[in-house]
Amino acid sequence: MEKLQFLPARAGLFGTLFILSFILLALHSPTRAHAGLGTLTHFIAPGEFSLGADIDLTLTSGAGVAGNLKFTQGVNELVNMTAVLGSGSGPRRFRVGGNMIIDFIPDIDGQPGMGFAIQGIYFRLPDSGQLELTGIPYLHKTFVSGNNEIEPFLGLPLGAAFSEGRYRALSQVVAGSMFKSSAKFRYTMEFGIAVNNTESYIAGGITYYP
Repeated sequence: MEKLQFLPARAGLFGTLFILSFILLALHSPTRAHAGLGTLTHFIAPGEFSLGADIDLTLTSGAGVAGNLKFTQGVNELVNMTAVLGSGSGPRRFRVGGNMIIDFIPDIDGQPGMGFAIQGIYFRLPDSGQLELTGIPYLHKTFVSGNNEIEPFLGLPLGAAFSEGRYRALSQVVAGSMFKSSAKFRYTMEFGIAVNNTESYIAGGITYYP
């Protein structure tokens, strides 16, 4: 993996402060948010798993905050599976779903990793439910400096939302990064840009890797 000499040694402290700021925002904002990419682009070896939590703040259609728990399992050398469970008050409330991640070009030998995720999330709305089905092509690359790592990523969720017998096309651009500052914990930060029938948001999370 490539060296990155200017990576901050205190990325872990910065990530902790970033997550705490979202918790403070959650105490003062109605919720309208969804489930971001988080650690989706970080491939886990077969037989291993991760457990993470994230908070996202919607910037369009009215500010709001939501939280999600995510469990990812390494299935084989090509596939990871993730389960998502979250909640919030406001237009998007309880949500549950998951994704299958196919990392078909690994992040090795100086080349960026490439993959594709198939994701389905059910959201409970005030008067109905909504199922969002998306395909997410993504790119990611890990840079190493000593014991620290930074892994920027870019994803393009494309799909449709189904509710009350109708559907709407969805599209969004998501950019962010994962930061490793200890053997078992990684922080994520990301920004989603609304393109079609979606919202712009910022998100942060922490994930445990045994």
